Amino acid sequence: MIINSRDFGEIEVAEDELITFPSGVFAFEEVRSFALISPLGEDVYPKWLQSAEDVSPCFVVFDPSIIECDYKIQLESFVRDLLKFEGEADDNNNMRLLVIATVPSDFKKTTVNMKAPIIINADTALAAQVILNSDYDFKYPLYSENADGLDDAESAGDI
Repeated sequence: MIINSRDFGEIEVAEDELITFPSGVFAFEEVRSFALISPLGEDVYPKWLQSAEDVSPCFVVFDPSIIECDYKIQLESFVRDLLKFEGEADDNNNMRLLVIATVPSDFKKTTVNMKAPIIINADTALAAQVILNSDYDFKYPLYSENADGLDDAESAGDI
């Protein structure tokens, strides 16, 4: 199918690659269908989470484990049910996590929302954004002078 993207114009996306948010994304609850766009390559971040229904919303997203290597979450049972995760609570091999970036004009001030990640069940293509009951930051700096964030050498490239 063809979708109109905010940053890349018309793009073709296979319908079976669409991600469905049964409850939408915070502040965009009415938008349920998204495509994960990888213009820099499948294994390269950032990626774009583009609404398949409209040009907006569109979010720049990262895998939180490349930002904080010990990033771990515990899924609440209602999230496991909503996204149709099967098996034991600690068996999350089919779980994919993304965090949304806020990219200002000075991209070196980019932050990511580590407190409210997007959780995707890779088997069902169902997703939800949740607020974690943890000490993660809503505005975690992506670029940092210390080892906590990506430094210039390992930055995400052209955001």
